[in-house]
Amino acid sequence: MDWVTYLSPSGGGARLGALEDGDVLGCPVTDDLAALLDAGPEAMAEAYSRAVDDPVEIIVEPEARICAPLVPDDPVRARFGDTEAEIVPDLVRGVDDGVVSGARTARIGMAAVSGAKDPTAAYTLACLWLDGAGEPLQLTLGPDLVTRDELVDDGDEIVQEFDAFVGDDLLGHGGVRPGDAWFTSGPGRVRALLCLDTGPLEPDDELNVYAGTLGGFEVRVGSLV
Repeated sequence: MDWVTYLSPSGGGARLGALEDGDVLGCPVTDDLAALLDAGPEAMAEAYSRAVDDPVEIIVEPEARICAPLVPDDPVRARFGDTEAEIVPDLVRGVDDGVVSGARTARIGMAAVSGAKDPTAAYTLACLWLDGAGEPLQLTLGPDLVTRDELVDDGDEIVQEFDAFVGDDLLGHGGVRPGDAWFTSGPGRVRALLCLDTGPLEPDDELNVYAGTLGGFEVRVGSLV
């Protein structure tokens, strides 16, 4: 199952949507993705079916304003190289929220999102923005949140690969295993493993990130529009 959280054009608030054939289908059951994850895979499958069969609204995906799939109550534990960091919830943003000024580099990879009984119930793309001193400024999550069954089939993992470009220039490539021990090695609803270092970025660079099953995004560095 492939989920997004978006701003509803009919109500203005954040709404949970199922992503199906390029359309965002407003979920009629709940807007609380964290509660749905805690309810387990059967409840998620039922909610997804309801959204597909009887959506509250239908939006073509490129026209939807996408939020972070969810913002956890506790810090996001992130690892990149030999560095570990805790990212406070206030720094979590969605792919359509832009990037704060001062960002000079980014670390890109995957975040696992836990349910009540499963520390890797779902996964999403993660991009941690750092200032010139290497301090975290913002964590972009999304656009999609993909349930575990899409990435792990009968124990066989689909390694998620990540590419980042500015224009035609490839800045980096990396891969993350859904079963990496980092995702289950400590507390927190969201834990991020960041495998790709973009290197130095300049203000107004157009950064394009591609992540296969997890989607991708394009953003202008330093722009909040």
